[in-house]
Amino acid sequence: MLARQEARLPQVRLVERGNMTNVNRSVVWVDGAGGSTITLIRALTSASSIETELLAVSNADWFNEWEGTLNINTSPAPTIASYQSIAQVATLNFLCADGTLAEVRLVAPKLSIFLADGLTVDSTMITSLITACVGTLLSATLSPAVSFVAGFLEKRPSR
Repeated sequence: MLARQEARLPQVRLVERGNMTNVNRSVVWVDGAGGSTITLIRALTSASSIETELLAVSNADWFNEWEGTLNINTSPAPTIASYQSIAQVATLNFLCADGTLAEVRLVAPKLSIFLADGLTVDSTMITSLITACVGTLLSATLSPAVSFVAGFLEKRPSR
């Protein structure tokens, strides 16, 4: 009999680097059709400002979040609009100090943040989000983001 292999989930961890503490923030998102998904944001200290700016340019709403204590939104209010589904995601890439890339996934992005092609993110429409990410968002190597590279609409396959 073959031994059953179970997927190991990465552990949420606090990592001390000198005087800096790195944290992970998980957010469960809901859309106007009742769909849900989860994202993970790695940050230097707290990712709350990144989440706030993601909400400003998303049609989805947070259902619960945690970066320590679990917080539950008992009455989420997602927006009914183009790209309202959680299956539609804009991937935003940031260059980090060590040359690696950090990624933020914007669930159910607002149509207004895209260029005319409807696929490329217009950086001038997400300046507050970029500001919240630079110096706070971390790559997998725990290097802080230093600049925005690009963002594109990614369509997940239908289930």
